[in-house]
This record gives sequence, structure tokens and C-alpha cells, in this order.
Amino acid sequence: MDNFRDDRLKQIIKTGLDQIKPDVQAENRCLREIHKKIEMRNGIMKFNKKRMVAALAAVCTITVMGTVTAIAGGKITGLFSSVSRDDMVHSKVELVQLAENQMGTAPKLVDTFSNGISFNEGSITKIEGRDENQNSLISFLELYAGYGKNNRVALDIHEHQDLIPQGSSAVIKQDVYQDITLKAFEDNYLFLPPDANPSAEDSKLEEDGKLMISYGSDKEERKIFRYVNWSENGMEYSLSSFDDLSCDDLISMAKEVIDVK
Repeated sequence: MDNFRDDRLKQIIKTGLDQIKPDVQAENRCLREIHKKIEMRNGIMKFNKKRMVAALAAVCTITVMGTVTAIAGGKITGLFSSVSRDDMVHSKVELVQLAENQMGTAPKLVDTFSNGISFNEGSITKIEGRDENQNSLISFLELYAGYGKNNRVALDIHEHQDLIPQGSSAVIKQDVYQDITLKAFEDNYLFLPPDANPSAEDSKLEEDGKLMISYGSDKEERKIFRYVNWSENGMEYSLSSFDDLSCDDLISMAKEVIDVK
């Protein structure tokens, strides 16, 4: 039954992807959203057999589906959001103003980092946390800011939410800057076409928590997702990239965000 469900899910996504040609910026945003969902789920439950299905679209509503073990009610098992290209603004000043109007705060944003990576676009998105029965438990607003060509770096900011479980990734590096703790992580990803199957070696890595496998790409691709998290003034910050930036690079950039007055 599980095999049939997995195959059916992959076929549904393949049919949809055949009709959609996402741009690179939208794809990078979707990949980051997929990471947050997979990482959060890994932090609260153990997958006996995962089949993460990633639908990438220029105008994307992102969900994560899979075969999972049951957990107690009242816990968030998925974050759901919808992102449209029409919602993007291309001015840092305008994005800060939107945050003040919609979130009631002005999160710290850098215009151009010292390494030359500049603000490209951003948006304010409503995030909804649901339990395994799709009941809505919380909703909150999150600021997204994309930096560099094709949004190679992303800065996500939202107010701290007690109900959101912590991820399960191991800290690669930790630093303290101005009494703020910065934690750097990295996760290995394997993106596969909807009708592909991972090798036995990759399946074992996934079982051991050393690889995250997601479906929906047009070819097999391996990526390393690095990100730095920190908390400041009741807000949660996450600076991330699927690019070749190192954890040290992202920590240095995070410090520049903290320095914003």
C-alpha cells in the first residue's frame, strides 16, 4: 500500500511539473521552504519510510507529503504558505515599511553585504501551522528577503513561536556575537525526478539522517543547504543558501545583520 501511495504521489507531481517551468528565483525560494518543512518534521517524529514530494512552481503553494508514524494530537506537523511573484517588492525600504505595517515591527535588513551581495526582492508571507489532521494551530507572518542573483541568499524573519518544534540538524559551528548566539548548520540534499528511486546507499544515508531526499526536480541533483539561526529581541532570524557560501561566510553576514541599527 505504501509503495502504491508513493508511486501515485510522484505521478501526480510529475504531471503537474510537466506543465510548469519555474524560474530559478522561485525554485530557490521553494527549496528553502521545503527544507524548513522537512527539517521541522524530522525534529518531531521519526519517518519509517519517507517520500518527500517537492512541487516547484513560479507561483507556488508548497506542502510536504509523506508516509509518517502517528504522533500525539496538538502538535504542529506541517507549515503551509503560499508565495506569489506578484507579492514581491524590490526595495528594502518598502519591505521594512511592509513589516512595520503588517508585523508591527521593523526587522533588521542589510541593503548590501560587505561581500557585495545585495538585496534583490522580498515579501511578507502568512505561515500556518497545522497538526496531522490539518487543523490550524497557529498562524504568523514571516518576512522573506532574497539577496544576490537568483536569490542565492535568503533571510527569513518571524516572531518567536513556542509551538514550532526545533529542527534535528547538528550544529556545525557556533559563535557568540554581541551576546547573541549564532548557530550554523548544513544539510545534504538529493533532488530526484518524480519517477526516480534513490540508490541503496542514498536510502541508507536518509535513514541515518545524513541525507534529505526530495522529489520533483527535472534531473538528479545534489545540493548542500547551509544556514545560520539566531534570536534577537523576540524575533527569529535565519540566513541561508544553497550556493557555495560556507558556514563561516554566512556567520559573517549574520553579524552584519546584527550590526544594523
